[in-house]
Amino acid sequence: MTPALAHARKGVHGHGMIALPAEERWVHAARHFAACLLAGWDVVPEDQDSVLLIVGELAGNAAQHGRADMVVSLAFEGRAVRIEVADSGATAPSPHPRCSGAHDEHGRGVGIVELLTDWTETLEERDHRRDRAGLRVAAASAEQSQAGLALA
Repeated sequence: MTPALAHARKGVHGHGMIALPAEERWVHAARHFAACLLAGWDVVPEDQDSVLLIVGELAGNAAQHGRADMVVSLAFEGRAVRIEVADSGATAPSPHPRCSGAHDEHGRGVGIVELLTDWTETLEERDHRRDRAGLRVAAASAEQSQAGLALA
């Protein structure tokens, strides 16, 4: 299955969404998608790292719990990023037990998500679950953006 990019806008307000299979191997794609959005929104690297850690953990949780699909969305409004990972479909038994390794994309625990964010929320219904988190971020100044372009 190929990931589906719903849409991405950039500017002072932005939104991006991607639909992926809820499988461990797609967690990296969710993080890469988020990294591209954050760079386009000129979010400072320190805050990008926090958001990517959160995206990896929430997408990893969606994949680990065996739902059929997951939708990762990020919204940038003012000085805050809202992250949502929704999974849907019937739960399926995992063919392989989860093991932690050097290349593990998540596993840092919900505790770190709560530590890094200003708020979290989970909405769970019979056939889907949505985990949301929000945090304030800093955008690079115009001078920093221009300096980055000059170095590229």
